[in-house]
Amino acid sequence: MKKIVVIFLISGLFINTSCNLTEQKTTKEIIIKKSDIINKTVRVKGMTCVGCEVTLEENIAKIEGVVSVKASHTNEEASISYDSTKTTIKAIRNTIKEAGYQAK
Repeated sequence: MKKIVVIFLISGLFINTSCNLTEQKTTKEIIIKKSDIINKTVRVKGMTCVGCEVTLEENIAKIEGVVSVKASHTNEEASISYDSTKTTIKAIRNTIKEAGYQAK
């Protein structure tokens, strides 16, 4: 009986290892021209805490073309870098409004 258990354990390790070998991680290479990057600071009303900052950052980061975003509830602003060939400040302001904040 012990031999059967050991055999199952060993075969399980081989199966698990072989599954891991077949996993492929994909990465996406994005090429952005430096001249297409715009850095904007947008006044944002309605953020009251760090949770608001995170929510806003996550929503803005989902926009195609956004390179980076950092929100500050204490300064009532969001600093955003984006590829102007992929998105616009208007689209970013709309996303801020959709997240429940006021973009100035």
